[in-house]
Amino acid sequence: MKLKGREINPGQVSGQALVLDAPFSFIGEFDPQTGQLVLEGHPLNGQSLAGKVLVCPSGKGGTIAPFIAYQAKQNGTAPIAIVCEQVDPMLCECALVLDIPMADSFAQSPVQILETGQTVHMSGGELTIEE
Repeated sequence: MKLKGREINPGQVSGQALVLDAPFSFIGEFDPQTGQLVLEGHPLNGQSLAGKVLVCPSGKGGTIAPFIAYQAKQNGTAPIAIVCEQVDPMLCECALVLDIPMADSFAQSPVQILETGQTVHMSGGELTIEE
């Protein structure tokens, strides 16, 4: 299956998706030392974002988020790409700091179509999902 979206930050990657059903913030929901999600009570709590394609509806958080993302980059615990329904400024800035591909504005919701663990190939705002 293929999904075409708007390329925010260019690049090509392949990796496993980690799909969140709510807006994501690097502040308080992510540990840059380990790469793990810190989402108390969430089924993905403790899962690692390191080397994964983060899929979420949007982002949230404040201006410290890019600094946390940068720490993750330095620690090798950052995601390799971000796919969202609608980008927000903080999540976009995080993708730029990490220098990873980012895309949004898909005709179909990637959050509803993708499942955690599926392999995704991303190039030029286009996602190819292995089934």
